[in-house]
Amino acid sequence: MNKYKGEISRKFGDKERTFRLTFDNIVNIEHRTGKSVMDVARSIAEQKFSLSDISVILHEGLLGANGKFTHIAVGDMIIQTGLTTSAVTAGEVLGTIFAGEDEDSPKAEVENQEAITPSKTI
Repeated sequence: MNKYKGEISRKFGDKERTFRLTFDNIVNIEHRTGKSVMDVARSIAEQKFSLSDISVILHEGLLGANGKFTHIAVGDMIIQTGLTTSAVTAGEVLGTIFAGEDEDSPKAEVENQEAITPSKTI
């Protein structure tokens, strides 16, 4: 797991798995669900989600982390893990795109140092 790349790891199915959403994965979520990513996120937050939406988010998250899972296999893992736990995981996976870069990341630290370091004048 690399939190600086928007990756998270969660127990899903029979073991710990890594999830990551790329731009393409986010577009695929919108295309496959027929909803904006904001509408999908809102449905999870309001607990008005569909099993289909949860499976699409988790499938795209696994694919984004270079997983080689079919949508059917993800559905089986949802049944094994439980819908409630899977929905929480899907919400966390989707939440990674809204958080932005972690302020503690090495890149952010360098940018912060550059912002507070006075320029040298000769």
